[in-house]
Amino acid sequence: MRSLTRWIPACVVLLALAAPVLLLRGEPEAAGRPRVVGVLTNAAVALPAYEGFRAGLAELGGPPVSFLFGGVIPDDAALAAEARRLVAGGADLILTLTTRAALAALEAGRERGVPVVFAPASNPLRTGLTQSLRRPGGNATGVTFGRQEARRLEWLLRLVPGTESVYVPYTRGDPSPLASLPVLREAAKTLGVSLTEEAVDGWDGLRAALARLPASTRAMLVPADPGIASHSREIAAFATEHGIALSMPHREGVEQGALMSYGFTLYGLGRQAARQALLVLSGVPPAEIPVELAEFSLSLNLEAAHRLGLDISPLMLRQAHVVAP
Repeated sequence: MRSLTRWIPACVVLLALAAPVLLLRGEPEAAGRPRVVGVLTNAAVALPAYEGFRAGLAELGGPPVSFLFGGVIPDDAALAAEARRLVAGGADLILTLTTRAALAALEAGRERGVPVVFAPASNPLRTGLTQSLRRPGGNATGVTFGRQEARRLEWLLRLVPGTESVYVPYTRGDPSPLASLPVLREAAKTLGVSLTEEAVDGWDGLRAALARLPASTRAMLVPADPGIASHSREIAAFATEHGIALSMPHREGVEQGALMSYGFTLYGLGRQAARQALLVLSGVPPAEIPVELAEFSLSLNLEAAHRLGLDISPLMLRQAHVVAP
């Protein structure tokens, strides 16, 4: 997928790092009324994307910006209510850090035309966030991923040769993993392995599922699922204890103990989205701003590989970002 932002109760609060308003570098004509950016997420794992977004805006320059952020809101009904509060609070743009948040923000801002920049969203075409990637056509744009999941499964199988089945837990009803599962199924068929998919209800449901996992399980792949990925450290500890090769969807998960990832860094993804947000804040309609693909790379945890008794070839090492000695 690291510090987690503490829950901020009650109403949405205005914050921008340590200052009430984050003033961005820019041309004199950019000065004036601060633009208001609302931030919406249902998963703590996504918060590094928010950090990257703020850093990206600061580096790029632009108008003064203030942020409305009410903390991590996992409940769907509360997430929708928070999105409506951001719209009512005068947000010029809503930055969303998960697919569920993007859908809630798009619905809440539909009447007033409040634009949405997602960082990220899983398969925005399948989830209905955009009409196309090149010309989104609606009121949302941002950064996406999805096709890299096939490559990630391929890398996992190269690292753990002889694997016949991969365990894939996902949050029941979450549009993000549901959008990426078809890609994984297609890849599994091509690669000649089976997927053991299991829908779970939250962290408690996942813990119960892991407790009954067959002892023969040797590989686990967590899809792009922010709810599950928020527990990367706990899942990695379980995988270590049971000798399971674990793949997470982002580098942060590898830093927390997983064997590998072929994916993005959340911080870098947020910086990508900052470029798009600056265009929106300067008056360019989201419908005309192409959706960008997240920048992917292979990440390996050599400590995890050593514990699993895996032999990592020099060629793999040259292609990977090594996150542990």
